[in-house]
Amino acid sequence: MKYLSRTKLHLLVPLAALGALVFASLSYAQATVGTFYQQETFTGIESEFVCQPSPIGVVTNTVTESGHFVITDQGVHIRGTAIQDYRIDFADGTYLLSVSPSHFERTATSSVEVFTEAQQDRGTLYSADGQVIGIVSVFTLTHITWRDSNGNGVPDPGEFTSEVSQFRVTCP
Repeated sequence: MKYLSRTKLHLLVPLAALGALVFASLSYAQATVGTFYQQETFTGIESEFVCQPSPIGVVTNTVTESGHFVITDQGVHIRGTAIQDYRIDFADGTYLLSVSPSHFERTATSSVEVFTEAQQDRGTLYSADGQVIGIVSVFTLTHITWRDSNGNGVPDPGEFTSEVSQFRVTCP
């Protein structure tokens, strides 16, 4: 689902701000260790789902994200799990039910950031009368490393030193 990236960014921005605040207040050799939990439900129009049986669907998605963080004077490390529990209702009456877990890890220092995420989405597509049509399986793997060579805190062209993106889909 295209919402994962936008949601993940939305959920990680507060963590980055927390990291910056705590990072600024730390003394040398101290670490702040903690956990985070956030849950958000949203509804939207789904027009880009790979296996959809009709052009447009309405998605209701609950994203639950939890994990651990460690903040030191050297940087921030975040590890967690995001679980999307969603339903897409398509215009022709078919619908998809899915639970999609992903595991992510991010390490950031003042000049380098590394992010890795793996997601396995296995949903069931149903006909309008509730009969199983088949399984929709989506697997993604993302890995990004970038060096903030100009110090602006934003990935700019030419600053990515590693970028891997795998995406596999099986439709009924």
